Amino acid sequence: MPETRTLSLEQACYLAVHDYPGGAPAVAATYGNNAGTLQKNLNPTQTGHKLGALDVQQILDLTKDPRILDAMCSRVGAVWLQLDDMGPASDMAMLDTFTELFTRVGEMSKKVQQSLEDGRVNIAELKELEICAFRMNQAAFYVVERAKQFM
Repeated sequence: MPETRTLSLEQACYLAVHDYPGGAPAVAATYGNNAGTLQKNLNPTQTGHKLGALDVQQILDLTKDPRILDAMCSRVGAVWLQLDDMGPASDMAMLDTFTELFTRVGEMSKKVQQSLEDGRVNIAELKELEICAFRMNQAAFYVVERAKQFM
């Protein structure tokens, strides 16, 4: 899961399509859409073209890019989980999941310390704290999901 700053939904979709093998032509072709239209919809300077809900859904369905979910969820304080990657239950898998949680808690602690070094938190530091908190909460929910495998 790549670490990202909070992006707008449009930025996240642009990057997801740009990074996808074959780019906009490949994404558009998958759904029988026009690549030029998709590129215009993704271009922030094209004021007459905007991404629609179906565009976002298709881009997410194909790319599975977590930046899109980050962009949507961060706006409403939600946390998303990719549960199909959990793998089979085992003691070691649970320990790995728990270790990931503590790693994320450590990262959050370090970011708080760095942010407060000058006695204040600026916008960039706040965004970093938000991402750390988001990832830490995800890790906590993954522990719960992993525990459910042992029921």
